[in-house]
Amino acid sequence: MVVGLMLGALFATATASGIPQYARSLEIISMHATVEDVGNINSNVHINTSWVPLANEDQLIADNAVISAVENHLGELVVSTTRLAKSREHWWGKLNQGLRHDSLASLSSFQYIENFADHVTFIEGVAPTDSISTVEGEPTIEVAMIHKRAGLLQLSVGDVVDSQPIDRGTGLVRAKITGTFEQNDPTDVFWLELGEAYLAPAIEGREQPLIMLPTKNSMFSVVAEANAGLPASYDWFVYTDQTQLANESVSDLESAFAGLAEELEDGVARPFVITEMIPRIESMKKRALFGSIPLLLMALLILSCIAFYLTMAAGLLGRRRIAGYVMLRSRGFNVRQQLRIHLAEATFISLPVAIIAPFVSLLVISAVGYLPTYASITDGGTMPVELSPTAWLWSFGAAIGTVLVVTAASSFWDRSTIATARSADSRPVDEPWFQRFYVDAMLIALSAIVWWEVGSRSSALTSERGGEFSPDLSLLAAPVLIAISGSLVALRIFPIITRVFARVGQKSNSTAIALGLASVARRPFFHGWPMLAFALAISTGIVAGSVVSTLERSTNEQVFYSTGADIRVTTTGSTGQVGREQLEEVRNLDSINVATPALRTTAKVGTTSVGTQFNLLSIDPIDFQRVAWFRDDFTDSEASIHQLVDRLAVRVLPEPVLLPPNSSEMSILVKNEPFTPRLELWVVVRDANGDSHTINMGELEEGWQQATSKLPKFAEPVEVMSVQTFMKVGPDSAMPSELLLDDLTAETLDTIDTVEFHMVLDFDQPELWTGLPTSEGDDTGLTISAEPVGIPGNTVNNAGSGILNIALGRGSNEGVRGIYRRAVDRPIPIIASQSFIDQTGEGIRRPFMINVEGGLVPVEVIDVINYFPTINPETGPFAVADVDAIIGFVELRGRKSITPNELFASVNPSELSDQEISEEVRDVFRLARIDSRAERINGTFVDPVAVAGWRGMSIVATIISALVVLMAYAVFLAAYSIRTRGDSALILALGASSKDYWVSTIAELFPAIVVGTLVGIGTGFAVSSLMVGSMAHTGTGEQLLPPLILQTNWMLPMVTIAAIFTIVLTGVANSLRSFREIKIAQMAREGFSASST
Repeated sequence: MVVGLMLGALFATATASGIPQYARSLEIISMHATVEDVGNINSNVHINTSWVPLANEDQLIADNAVISAVENHLGELVVSTTRLAKSREHWWGKLNQGLRHDSLASLSSFQYIENFADHVTFIEGVAPTDSISTVEGEPTIEVAMIHKRAGLLQLSVGDVVDSQPIDRGTGLVRAKITGTFEQNDPTDVFWLELGEAYLAPAIEGREQPLIMLPTKNSMFSVVAEANAGLPASYDWFVYTDQTQLANESVSDLESAFAGLAEELEDGVARPFVITEMIPRIESMKKRALFGSIPLLLMALLILSCIAFYLTMAAGLLGRRRIAGYVMLRSRGFNVRQQLRIHLAEATFISLPVAIIAPFVSLLVISAVGYLPTYASITDGGTMPVELSPTAWLWSFGAAIGTVLVVTAASSFWDRSTIATARSADSRPVDEPWFQRFYVDAMLIALSAIVWWEVGSRSSALTSERGGEFSPDLSLLAAPVLIAISGSLVALRIFPIITRVFARVGQKSNSTAIALGLASVARRPFFHGWPMLAFALAISTGIVAGSVVSTLERSTNEQVFYSTGADIRVTTTGSTGQVGREQLEEVRNLDSINVATPALRTTAKVGTTSVGTQFNLLSIDPIDFQRVAWFRDDFTDSEASIHQLVDRLAVRVLPEPVLLPPNSSEMSILVKNEPFTPRLELWVVVRDANGDSHTINMGELEEGWQQATSKLPKFAEPVEVMSVQTFMKVGPDSAMPSELLLDDLTAETLDTIDTVEFHMVLDFDQPELWTGLPTSEGDDTGLTISAEPVGIPGNTVNNAGSGILNIALGRGSNEGVRGIYRRAVDRPIPIIASQSFIDQTGEGIRRPFMINVEGGLVPVEVIDVINYFPTINPETGPFAVADVDAIIGFVELRGRKSITPNELFASVNPSELSDQEISEEVRDVFRLARIDSRAERINGTFVDPVAVAGWRGMSIVATIISALVVLMAYAVFLAAYSIRTRGDSALILALGASSKDYWVSTIAELFPAIVVGTLVGIGTGFAVSSLMVGSMAHTGTGEQLLPPLILQTNWMLPMVTIAAIFTIVLTGVANSLRSFREIKIAQMAREGFSASST
């Protein structure tokens, strides 16, 4: 058992020392991946200031400050540095041609770039020198310029250029072009991808600028003198060693860049430090923080299993020594001396293993890189790992804990006399000390409080000063406490369960089964140790398989929910829209499979401006299902979310009323009763492109009249959608009136200019028409009456026998009233959130009006949903509808055009990268935000390294918990063998067979196995649910969308359960072997009394 204690101490110290080492290993991999992803350009540092005067002395001061700061904080990371300086803008002109000052004139600047000549090839001429000549009495410096810009500005080698600072309006720099060049390699690290921006910047609205490159002496003498008092733009390109950078820790880099920025602030005016590494470090910190939560949880569960094992082994060892301690006590031995012995023994066991534990954890961490789960980040090799002093700090911390656990567990011994101690050998084992002193009851009460506390909190992170976040260790320890408390509850009721099993065994026909169950009922606390080991190991496997799987799934689903599709386009600005041309252009991209538009806007319930406001997302129900991601819990309806979205489609359309081809004029017979002055008649038509157009038929007159209007040339066929009246009145009211309509006709011209009249609609069928909704709701009536005598018009116009009588009520929609075509007598279907139903009071299948972009639309809620992709239900009520139905109805009002403002697309398998596909889509839209699902997954808080770390840690936790169970059960079997040796011999003497003994042993161990397995599964799921619930919110307390769903990877707990049953069967087989080797005659001479443990 002493060896077992040493193994337990080694497990504890190695696990503790492995925590910082494993975290550092993941950090190394993440840093290498980040540096590789950032690339050799963006991993460098660009320092800029535009507030230092263009003077040699000021330049030296700034340069010394920058170089000193770089050396102090970046040190060995720096490979080299390039200095740049650029003057303010100048007017310029060729010698003797004067300076151009007009608004379109090209401007010039002097740009000094250190050692630029080593990275360019001169096409004409040579590089400039420090030589200063005199041209027409003025000192003239030598400059070079990029060849293409020289050709564009019609400059060549030998030309002399005069420049004057714009800001000063005085001073002159005369420069002679000595050479024109091209970059050797624009992608060279030297230029940091800024070569074109510095050598040939492109501007809009005027001629392209002239950039002249002088030497350093020329820049800070002649050019500086002409720009006296003016600031310049100074840049320092700091090139870093990528290999060295990848080996740095996140904290060291963060400290280095923070110190660099702070020192630059003290030495340089308004400096800017530009590097992609700074935001990447912040992202890595967030990833590491979020990724550390399950890792710490796994580590704490492992340590709790090891602590239990140490307690069990030390307790059993202490019970074996009771007789010896009682004898020593009769000779003056006291408790203090016993504690000293136990403390020394525990120290002797723990300290040596604490020294070697970091080496063990280093080997284990290095070896786990070969596991398949790490293949994506180690390429099948070893895991990079570093040995640091921190590992020994953690190791000795675990050693101290081990000493305390072993000392405490082995020091609760019986203070009775020698006689009573010996007589206790044949008695059942008393309840453990933590039950006698009600420690378990206190832990259970504490667990209940912690459970409530964790459930009431919104995150497993705590906010520190400065806005930083860190894991809440108290909440992370809560699952461990709850798992232990659940096991202790099971231990409290385990005696009752064993007695029930014993009664069942007594009623069986098997003496062996009855004997085994009676034995465990007689010594329930002795068998409680393996039961607790089984429970803790299985709960660890459940947590390892649940939390990791759930978080990995949730990480991806959050991206699926927020993007809605592989590509999401959100237009911005007043011109941001997804027009027909843009939609077709995106659909024609080879990388795009399906592209569907959407309209996201705010709408109001009711016909007034005081209705409940909600978020409306209008989609194409068919195509959106082809690109979007849904989950079953998005709705509680009996119908699936896919069925509900499918029901949004408005498939039944009315028979179109089409104008004849080449229509040039449209007429309609109309009468207004009573006559209402300034009442206009409109006819809304829709062309083949789906665009609506309002035809103004003019103001109505008294009596019957034939209203006529010329028709522009539209894309055919052209469909009549609505007939309306318009009056400039208040927003919600108009004068009641009746409108009589008859015979809508169209006039066409044939090829010989012959006019032909066509009957389009005779208004004899009112079922084709429905009144437009108004501020009063549905207050437009329709009837058919007989055609009166004396209606003006020709024979074609007087076709039919009836006229349409439209009763216009007081309501209007911003002065518009009328009728429109509809195939069915049902409003537009929508699906809405429960908060929409609660706040609006609208019910299912109850028609009502909503105001969308100023247009009143009749709708009805067909079902309730909880979530919908890209919509946050916490921001307010929301509804989803058919985009074509909503836009089409709003445009019925006329003179109103709505265009979708979002686009969702799925991508085809392509050789293009995710970023290249996003850029293809971005090229189509001027003002838009492009969200790529693949890029978002790569950039989320949980990167592939963290996911692999979770998976690997869950496997390691399962393996360690199984090994701990193996050691715990081995210790139990050793104690069990000693305790039952005499009983086994007695049973053998009574004639029991090997089969009887085997059945009896299985029966005796069966309750502990069953109860331990059930308790482990129950507490595992309880802890997993608690942890998942505490992680279901962001650091700011917002709910994750979509919510986490507990998902269990049953492979890990099944491995643990299989290991437990294998261990049990192995122990039973070993006991059976020992039973067969019992020497009855020898034991008869020695006596059958068992030694108590």
